[in-house]
Amino acid sequence: MKLVLVNYEYPPLGGGAGNATACIARALARQGHQAVVVTGAFRDLRGARQESANLKVVRLDSHRLHADRSNYAEMLSFVAAAARFLPRFLRAEQPDGMIVFFSLPCGPLGWWAKIRTSTRYVVSLRGSDVPGTEASVGRMHRILTPVRRLVLRNALAVVANSQGLARLSQAADPTPPRVIPNGVDAEFFSPAPKPASRPHARRFLYVGRLQSQKNLMTMLDQFARARKLSPVALELQLVGDGPQRTELEAHAHALAISDVVSWRGWLDKATLLEAYRSSDVVLNPSLGEGMPNTVLEAMACGVAVIASRVNGNDELVAHGETGLLFDLADADALGAAIANLASDDESCRTMGARAREVACAQYSWDATAAQYAALFQRD
Repeated sequence: MKLVLVNYEYPPLGGGAGNATACIARALARQGHQAVVVTGAFRDLRGARQESANLKVVRLDSHRLHADRSNYAEMLSFVAAAARFLPRFLRAEQPDGMIVFFSLPCGPLGWWAKIRTSTRYVVSLRGSDVPGTEASVGRMHRILTPVRRLVLRNALAVVANSQGLARLSQAADPTPPRVIPNGVDAEFFSPAPKPASRPHARRFLYVGRLQSQKNLMTMLDQFARARKLSPVALELQLVGDGPQRTELEAHAHALAISDVVSWRGWLDKATLLEAYRSSDVVLNPSLGEGMPNTVLEAMACGVAVIASRVNGNDELVAHGETGLLFDLADADALGAAIANLASDDESCRTMGARAREVACAQYSWDATAAQYAALFQRD
């Protein structure tokens, strides 16, 4: 089977959705399918490149200034480039179908391709493209409701990566989604072969974009509070970058915690693995999620997780079993959870071990890719 995957982001561009696109494409290729990813260019990353025998990545000329984020104009530049490219490309390639990531901005490309070439498409919902996930884009969703519903209505299938995201989508639009969860590369993201000697301080880790949706101001506030509650020293590392970084650094300085907070920027995959392995607890205080890859990666590495009780997080983190959940309405519960796990090595180890078991048993990219491929199987 030949499948085309369309996303304006693909590593090293973007965050979780770009990573999911890469993992699904590579898993499809391992399973013997021909996968072609159509994505955006960035600096010297442009044109077509054969990533493996069964996987090709085509980067279209489009405008983008930052690897970790893009604005609406930059997204639209990719959509315009892809709208010109796809009809001729699809007629030449004759794929069995397309997987289009995000109902917006990429979803209309699926509809356009179907109109022009009769190519079937599946929409993969990722989180921010579903009304109710991010308040900051609520007005945009209201304006573009007719476009989004047209895209979903004409899709072969609509896929959400969590039950919670599926419920939000069903509440907003009449097209019912099915659920195919994200996976994790549990062979790569794994505990250290030999437990490293721990420093005196307990190390907490955040991985992701530095933006308001991730609720990082609250995380810093509660980390500062936990330092006062904890009998042991605490450290916090933030991996990632984004529009809030300067503001967050200033806030950490105002809280007098700059000496124990590290800003590591985006890390390559091997360095990220070491960051997980050297941490005691991973934090995800987000205001909303689809199904967060970073939580799955932490679990696969055998690290306990403290996360907000929101869609996506609450399907991965079993409270008291693989980590701790806190309610967004009770921010102090985050600080209390940080302080509690900081002084409870046994719970950290037990939760981390159970998290690893769950990640290995229930989530894999091969299973995810196989479920996407099955959507295009002809009777």
